[in-house]
Amino acid sequence: MKIKILRSAALLMVCAMLVCSFLSCANAKNKKAVATSGEYEIPYEQLRFVTMTYKAELDARYGDGNAENGTIWDDVATAEQYRAELEELVWGTIREDYAILQACAARGIGRKAFEGKDIKKTVDQMIDDEIAQFSSKSEYKDFLEEVYATENILRFKYALDEMKYLLHASMKKDGAFLTDEAAFEEWLVDGNSAYVQHFLLYHESDEEKEANYVTLENARQKLISGEWTLTDCINRANEDTSNVAPYFLVRNVQKDALVNAAVKLREVGDVSEIVEVEGALYVLVRMEETPILGANGTTETPLSLQLSNLLSTYQWAIVGDAVKVTKENLNIELNDYGKSIDLVTME
Repeated sequence: MKIKILRSAALLMVCAMLVCSFLSCANAKNKKAVATSGEYEIPYEQLRFVTMTYKAELDARYGDGNAENGTIWDDVATAEQYRAELEELVWGTIREDYAILQACAARGIGRKAFEGKDIKKTVDQMIDDEIAQFSSKSEYKDFLEEVYATENILRFKYALDEMKYLLHASMKKDGAFLTDEAAFEEWLVDGNSAYVQHFLLYHESDEEKEANYVTLENARQKLISGEWTLTDCINRANEDTSNVAPYFLVRNVQKDALVNAAVKLREVGDVSEIVEVEGALYVLVRMEETPILGANGTTETPLSLQLSNLLSTYQWAIVGDAVKVTKENLNIELNDYGKSIDLVTME
């Protein structure tokens, strides 16, 4: 009996050692660097999280939705078909993460701040809040595993958000963007914004683009002549399901081509030429800024009601532009381990 107990204990010990060894190996692999960007190492766990996220997204976009048929990554032919898009998305996202850190570093907000106690304290609270949404720590860990994340990745993302705020504060201090609402409003009305609504059609080929151009031009002419209303155009020549209300196009926030076309529309009801932006053809219509009676009896305009949000969006767009410039010049050095990893076959 004593021998059996000893054997059982020994077996449990071996099993425990194997589990610990497995977890240790998995943890070591996660932390192993696949590349460097400046003074930062890019760990395998980050590459896996971003890769698996985009693999799921691309499968949802291009797959047939039938789980029995597998995913687009299970078939060699389709996997190769979408390889370039996957790699571009993955490394584009990772480059942007480290571009934020490099943009901060260029302003004297370096690794010391990123790994410092102030950001750590904030991130610790965010992690606690995240865990509190689950019934147990085990359920929280299961969720992270389900979405191919780790707590290190979560901490990295939260810390990165805090660095964005530090970058914003630094740029604000240096006068990189407007901060006063009155000055911002004056800038907006001085040819830097327009209150519009649009209808658009998307295209994926030159043939589709040509057909959409004909459709939109027909709708545009009918709108100008009064044969159709804007509602008719939106219902009959539009693929943007979010297009439900007028909005402000603001320079530095939306694409220049759209803003430049919009600010040329001087009068309410003016209709733009067809504008092409990133796989879509737009027609813009200048809208009336109808005054609204506020709860306190004062009259507000759409601009006055939205001014604070527009200012914040404009400021963050300027910050984003700074990160974009850094991203374009960012260097990521893959090591031998990183070069050996095939994103398409990653699980």
